[in-house]
Amino acid sequence: MATLTDFLAKVSLLQDLDHAALATLSALLVSKKAPAGAVIFRELDDSDSLYLLEAGEVVISKHIQGPVDIVLTTFHAGDFFGEMGLFDAAPRSATAQAKVESRLWRLDRKAFMHILADHPDIAAKICYRLVSVFIERLRTTNEQAREAIRWGLEATGYTPMAARALFDRKTT
Repeated sequence: MATLTDFLAKVSLLQDLDHAALATLSALLVSKKAPAGAVIFRELDDSDSLYLLEAGEVVISKHIQGPVDIVLTTFHAGDFFGEMGLFDAAPRSATAQAKVESRLWRLDRKAFMHILADHPDIAAKICYRLVSVFIERLRTTNEQAREAIRWGLEATGYTPMAARALFDRKTT
């Protein structure tokens, strides 16, 4: 049977850590099972942890208006989410819900601060991977924003030629 350390070795966030570092980290993780449909955290909840998804699927969604939410992404085994909670206490920016029965490992901010203080070599490797993921996710968010703006402009009848005529008009 695979151990927690074996699982952690397969998580991209932790790919730079050796067996000893993974063992150190595994002692700080808390196991969590989520049945299908269970909310792991809601948008605007207090934010204080990151989750590693060992098995299952987790859907991340953002509330739009009234009963309308939009699915931003789906995470699968080996993925992680909630990483902003390691760095600040701002409310959660989205909701995480188990799509199917899922097994997760929680790393809370206090445990992460312990890693930063007592294991700077481990922390540096994790932070490097986190920055890479932040960049990737920011690029994805930028593209989603661009598409939403484009769709909104098209829905209002905006065309580049109409805008040009409006902005190129000369007054006397």
